[in-house]
Amino acid sequence: MAVVDDELNDSPLLRQVLGDALVPMQRFHDKLLREGVERGIIGPRDEDIIWERHILNSAAIVPFVRERLSTDGQTATVADIGSGGGFPGIVLAACLPQCSVVLVEPMERRVTWLQEVVDELHLANAVVIRKRAEDLVPQSSKASIRHNTKSSQSRHHGRRRRIEKQSVSAYGRVGSLASTEARNADSQQDVNDHDSSEVTGGAGLPDVQSNLSIPQTFDVVTCRAVAPMTKLAGWTLPLLRSRGQLIALKGRSAQAELDKAAKEIKKCHGENPRVCLAPVAPGLEDTHVVLVDKH
Repeated sequence: MAVVDDELNDSPLLRQVLGDALVPMQRFHDKLLREGVERGIIGPRDEDIIWERHILNSAAIVPFVRERLSTDGQTATVADIGSGGGFPGIVLAACLPQCSVVLVEPMERRVTWLQEVVDELHLANAVVIRKRAEDLVPQSSKASIRHNTKSSQSRHHGRRRRIEKQSVSAYGRVGSLASTEARNADSQQDVNDHDSSEVTGGAGLPDVQSNLSIPQTFDVVTCRAVAPMTKLAGWTLPLLRSRGQLIALKGRSAQAELDKAAKEIKKCHGENPRVCLAPVAPGLEDTHVVLVDKH
């Protein structure tokens, strides 16, 4: 059973988890409570559990990003894909002021919300841009992925021709070949849906802060509840620099998603995909984080 939000308002857990970010996160919490439901950022049932479900859950990603930074010994660039209401990107920017965080969101009303939050919380290290993740992918990465896809398809068609020839020889006709991979529809909804009706097309999409330089590739890419890994791999891994890392907040089906997406991850030069438990706070249920390294 979820902890009621009021019980956490004065809890020392907040300071323990959020540290110096507690003050801006209190402002974020209050804005979500005042406006979140009306503006479609959170659901009506979330009003009593904003701390646990959204802010502390997002903060669970912070140690993974921090570990990645300490390993590289540098100030990192982070892209939060499908930022939506700011989970985990806003929380990450508040907790790690040494990071440059780019909040990537295609929907206009959410971009407006994100920019308001960045301004009200005085997050000088956060930039909001209105784009789809795939519009940020460098052309060189797109070409590499297309090459890998064509090579894979060529090998697949070659195998298929050999099988069909064998089928004709044995049965005097071409057999009906079923796909060797199950094509089950994934039941996970894309919470931060890429709504093309609110986007004015391709690379010309307006940036909220177009005067700031946006890197072509990032040290870390984060996301929460955006899409299943079969889609997410193609949206996020091409945005990573070599030896960068995807850090995605996921639910209990994380390992099953990774298993389904193995080929897509490899095609996008991802390696060592794994699921880690991520503590939220003492006494609260852990969440899951998917980590994928970029070759």
